[in-house]
This record gives sequence, structure tokens and C-alpha cells, in this order.
Amino acid sequence: MEQRNGMPYIYEEIKQNMLLEHRTGEQYRNIFHRHNGYEIYLLLQGDINMLVEHSCVHIGRGALAIMNPTEYHLAVSMDGGLYERYTLNLTTRFLQSLTTDQTNFISFFDKRNPGQNNIVTLAEDDIHTLQDLFDSLKSALDSDVFCSDILANSYCMQVLYFVCRKFIESENIPANIMPPIITRTIQYINDHITESITLTDIGNELSYNKDYIGKIFRQYTGIPLKTYILEKKMDLAQSLLAQGQSVTETCFNTGFQDYANFIRTFKKYTGHTPNKGRRENGDIPLWKR
Repeated sequence: MEQRNGMPYIYEEIKQNMLLEHRTGEQYRNIFHRHNGYEIYLLLQGDINMLVEHSCVHIGRGALAIMNPTEYHLAVSMDGGLYERYTLNLTTRFLQSLTTDQTNFISFFDKRNPGQNNIVTLAEDDIHTLQDLFDSLKSALDSDVFCSDILANSYCMQVLYFVCRKFIESENIPANIMPPIITRTIQYINDHITESITLTDIGNELSYNKDYIGKIFRQYTGIPLKTYILEKKMDLAQSLLAQGQSVTETCFNTGFQDYANFIRTFKKYTGHTPNKGRRENGDIPLWKR
């Protein structure tokens, strides 16, 4: 995971239209992060807790998850044993290009409430079917022969069809086991993201010591609570700037009371100034690029 000025950079940028990874390892844990695109996740082996926003689900072989660009997520190996999974990331523009009047893939991924209905469990035959599709897609993506890109697009469409059908048909949805204190913390942040938020505010709202809340949050997500709050504010800031708001308006509409502090924080988390981001991004929010 990249670091910027000693702080976790928890936004993982996907530059290709499609990025397919097959990972195997042990002692697996990442940190709360999101991407500038959509993710399809298939777990083949592992004893995993999957966090998506304010939900936490215990999953094993056959868990199929989907995440949109706004959803922070995290996978943690609970036993330190062997972990194997596929992830397919698709940029928003590419997914939009595959959308038809009858089948709106963007709407399918986005229509859920954040952190809800992200995961279903596949039967063994379905696991093999999706794994075969991923392997075929991987071969096409790795090839540079004539029409291999067309073949890759075809396999991607088959993956999307399969995944959408399984979510529409499935009744096998794992239970949310996220501790209520984390759920309430994230909900408070989402509800007050346009305001100034301090750890003391959260502690008073939840009637817990702020240090205890911070400790539990980091235990589950791998990042400091203050970092998560600032990341969410920077997400909102980039979206507001791309919608045409001025830097001053964006500063105060993301809960910053100090303009200079907003500029410093924005540059620290994005690598550029708000004005530069506004000029380069035009009317397209970062998470929709």
C-alpha cells in the first residue's frame, strides 16, 4: 500500500479498462480502500472477514462480492492460512460503454445502499463456471494477437451477465457481523460529512470514549479513524469541484473552517491543488473517471 507523507493512500487507481488479478498467499490483510472503478471479487479459499463500509461479513469459498467506486472495503484473513481470490476491476467509463437501454450495469452496481447486499455465496458448480470465465478473460487480456481485445470484451460481458444473474437469483446472503460501534461510527461520518467532525463529536454521539472508538475502528479497518474521515471529505471535495463548485465553496461544504488547512489537506491526499484538479477533471468526478 502506498504512503503519502506518512499517511495511508487508500485510493487505489485502476488505469486499464479491465484489471484482473488472481492472488494466492498467506497472512493476508489489506486496509480500508476503494478504487476509481467497480470490483467483482471471488473467494476460492480462505477464512475471511470482508468489510464493506459499515458491514462486516464472515466468508469462505464461493463468496462473490461486488463493490462500486464509493464503497470502502477490506479483506482480512482470520486464521492466517492460505488465501486465494480473483478480483476484476472495471473503470466507470468502460462499464458505461457496455451498458444498453435494457441492461444498465452502472445502475445494477450503484442501486444498493452503501455496504448492503454486496455479497452472495455460490454453489460449487457456479464457482467453477466463474473461475473458468476469469481464466479465459485473463488469457485474452494477456494476449496481443489480433482480436484478443474483442475476445476479452466478450468474456467480460459473460462475467457481468453471470454475476448479475447470481445476485438477482441468490437468496444465500451472509449475515452482517460488524460491531455496532463501527456501524454507528461510519453512519455518523456519512451523515455529517459536510460538517466539521472531530473524534470528540463521535464519542459524544455514541457515548463511548473517543480513544476506545478509534482503537476499535483501527482494529477492524487497519487505518486511523481520523484518516478515514479526511479521505471521505477529500472524496466529496473532488466530486464537488468536478461539479463546478469553487474551491472556497468546496472548502466550507466539506466542513473545513480554515481555507489554508483545506488546501494543504487536499494536496496531501490527492497530490495536487484543488484548482489543478478542477481544471484537469472538468465535469467528471474522480471516482467516475
